[in-house]
Amino acid sequence: MQLQRLPPPVKPEIGALTGIRFFAALYVVIFHYYTLQAVRNHSLRPLQLFLSHGYLAVSLFFILSGYILTYSYFDRQEQTSYLSFMLARFARLYPVYILALLLLLPFYVNTAKVFPSIAVLSMVQSWTVLPSDLPGTWNYPAWTLSVEFLFYILFPFLLALLTRLRVRFIALAAACALCILLGSAQVAIGGRVSLLSRWIPIPFLRLPEFVLGMLLARYRCTVTRWVRVSLWLTSAMVAPLLLLNLHRLVTLIVIPFAALLWLLAHECTTAARILAHPKMKLLGGASYSIYLLQVPVWMWVRKLTPSFSRSSEIENLLSLVLLVAVSIFVYIFFEGPSRKWIRKQAWNLTRRSVERSRNVMAE
Repeated sequence: MQLQRLPPPVKPEIGALTGIRFFAALYVVIFHYYTLQAVRNHSLRPLQLFLSHGYLAVSLFFILSGYILTYSYFDRQEQTSYLSFMLARFARLYPVYILALLLLLPFYVNTAKVFPSIAVLSMVQSWTVLPSDLPGTWNYPAWTLSVEFLFYILFPFLLALLTRLRVRFIALAAACALCILLGSAQVAIGGRVSLLSRWIPIPFLRLPEFVLGMLLARYRCTVTRWVRVSLWLTSAMVAPLLLLNLHRLVTLIVIPFAALLWLLAHECTTAARILAHPKMKLLGGASYSIYLLQVPVWMWVRKLTPSFSRSSEIENLLSLVLLVAVSIFVYIFFEGPSRKWIRKQAWNLTRRSVERSRNVMAE
């Protein structure tokens, strides 16, 4: 990637892929809010298993991230500098990221340590091997953003390699196989830990999922009836994988996730139309805030709930409702405007730098 300025968005949004982000974020939230409660209440075993597998939605996020970035930037590689790309990613990630940390600061400050705090502020807390307490420091779910940050650093170079790739179906199969062999979907804080996680940093264990999304974005095939039925049947594998206790086989989830995302992006089905509805797109847009603010909202609800009426059921329900409402507000009035402001300042800075260079050369 090279050149001199921040390119404007040129490709239309894939509405269904925006809408599905809400359900992925919600699944992670109910995993954190309700899994322990379901076990304590002796809920039905399939329900307990479904809730306990909520961390697998992170795999969907990583695949989706690789897909959307490739879809957005593949045809603009020559018009996008590395600096402008990273500034755009910073504008996307950091405003809500730092807001969540500030909201949690009153609960964190008494136990804060310098090195872990700097690592979290720098978004490098997950650049380590497991077992480690560092990825979960300050704002527990933010470990995934640290992983995503490294993906962004590598993305332009991976995209350049993808451009030269010819045998895409074989590459897709290889990426799926690598995800399964590494147990990528299970390498999560609170999830099952791969043996390799003791030697390989977390982002590189999750990188195959991101690359899988990139490959999906460039894969084309004729959507015959047989292909459509096969992909939907593959997508339907999500249910048994989430409802049954399949242990390490649950890492197979990357295959139906990949099939589902490809179908939603390429097929105008009822599900795709529902997910692309303006209200679902609003919720999907707010999904980033929903994901990052889940712990701050829960902590503040717990702090402000009167002790005499406190119960996990009330706290969790109130936290969930408030989280969605607050996240929509943050998305509209803070996240969007902050992103635009940062991108504008970055563009102005780049333009002034170019003008100064031209003036120096003219002299």
